[in-house]
Formats: sequence, C-alpha cells, structure tokens
Amino acid sequence: MGAEPKKQIFENYPAWVVLAANAQAISIYLLGAVIMAHLGIWAMTAYLAMCLFLEVKLLATGCVHCYYFGKLCFSGKGIVSSWFFKKGAPEVLAKRVVTWKELVPDMLVALLPAGAAVFLLIRDFQWLVLGLLIGVLVLAFPVSGFIRGTQACCHCRQRELGCPAEKLFRPEARQGHN
Repeated sequence: MGAEPKKQIFENYPAWVVLAANAQAISIYLLGAVIMAHLGIWAMTAYLAMCLFLEVKLLATGCVHCYYFGKLCFSGKGIVSSWFFKKGAPEVLAKRVVTWKELVPDMLVALLPAGAAVFLLIRDFQWLVLGLLIGVLVLAFPVSGFIRGTQACCHCRQRELGCPAEKLFRPEARQGHN
C-alpha cells in the first residue's frame, strides 16, 4: 500500500463546507432545544444560553488565535470572530494543550439533551422524543466526525501549524508539532 496523497490545504473553505458544518451544528442546537423544551421553558432557555456562551467563548479564545481568523474556515467562525475580537497569534493555538476534561462543556451540547431525552422516555415514552434523541446523537457524533474528518481538518492550515484538537484525537500528531 502506498502513502495517502496529501490533501489540498484551503486558504478559504468552499461555501458548501461552511454550510454543511453550520447546518449540522445548528441542527444539534435546535433538536436539543426541542428536547429541553419538554422539561420546560427554563430548561430550553438555559440550554440555549449555554450553547451561546460556548460559541462566544470559542470565538474569543480559540478563533482569535487561529490561522483562519478573518478568513473562511470550515465553520465560518474565523470571519465572525474578526467582527468582534482582535487577532491573536496562531502559535498560541499551536502550543495549547486540550484535555478531554476541557471538552466536557462542548460534549454537553449533545449529552444534556440526550440525557433529558432518556429521562423523558423513561417517564413517558414518545416516539417524537426518541426520534429527537437519535437525531442529536447521530448529528453530534458520526456526522460531526465525518464532516471534520473528510471536509474540515484534512484541509486545514492551522492543523499544519499545530492544532490542539488533533493532538488530543490523534496522539501520534503530537510528535509532528513539538
């Protein structure tokens, strides 16, 4: 077997990749909000506030240091971040170490509504809630992995400079960026 061909690195991602990535993320938020609404307006509001907080935190602490700041990254957040924040330095992101513990808040975007759905299904089974649960889990894990693995990360310039997520998900990548 020969070596895998090197993927094209994007300076700006194609619009369809940005649309797909955002459709996936927004769909998780919406499905999660519908699930949480079954618990009450307070639960849905708290969930959506958490999602908004995590998005702003990413824009302010991650995107500002990314190579794609001011450019069209796979999610479009590089451009959005440049509207609100000052540019940082890509080497800051390259040196950052992310642990699984730090990813817990991001995973809660899918896991909170999933847990709520399981609770609701035990309390009073509804096909709608089961469908929402399956939708959230499929979008959050296999679909997200597919988008990031086949359309996002493999074309990313920041990945070449050093990506904390790659170091976490692909430990063998640590050797290439240290």
